[in-house]
Amino acid sequence: MGKSKTKIYKSYDSNILEALFIKYGVSKYYIRQSISGSVQGITPESIKKDYLIMEKANKDTVMILIQKTMNNES
Repeated sequence: MGKSKTKIYKSYDSNILEALFIKYGVSKYYIRQSISGSVQGITPESIKKDYLIMEKANKDTVMILIQKTMNNES
């Protein structure tokens, strides 16, 4: 018997997907395809760029909050 191959799906931040849905007015499926690189064009590139910017800002905000809570505990 061969090895079973399980496909690993990338999950995207639902809040960012919602923001992009509102901004661009396209389906969330299309947004996910744009981020993954499955579709090509100007709009998908803009969507991917915006997603990466929003994701970085989100991570930075979380790190700042973690640092603030760690400082409050000491």
